[in-house]
Amino acid sequence: MIIVRKSKKGTSLVEVMTAALILTIVVLGGSFFYVASTNQINLREQYRAASRLAGQKLEELKAGSYDDVTIGEVEDSLTLENSTYSRSVVTEDLGLYKKIVVTVNWGPAGMERNVSLVTLIAPK
Repeated sequence: MIIVRKSKKGTSLVEVMTAALILTIVVLGGSFFYVASTNQINLREQYRAASRLAGQKLEELKAGSYDDVTIGEVEDSLTLENSTYSRSVVTEDLGLYKKIVVTVNWGPAGMERNVSLVTLIAPK
């Protein structure tokens, strides 16, 4: 006859260590997801701000006089939403039209991001 004793003293050390390991994996996975999501949200905000800066410059140039738009390249630096952006405006004369390219750059060296908008304007 075999007697099986069922212990009701509590959990064993192996069970506690297994539960701790599972909890650690879940918490680390959640924190990685949180950090990655936060970085993507910040990057999208920077893209949105850069697009807004480029669009504003294009609208400013289109609202002015055709003759006031100078041919060449102009650069400026702007700070918006805790980020510094470098904006360049390149204008070419295409005969009947002027081509304007506005490029906004930001980010650390080696990881620079940019947004470019292009338009053609004609005399009114």
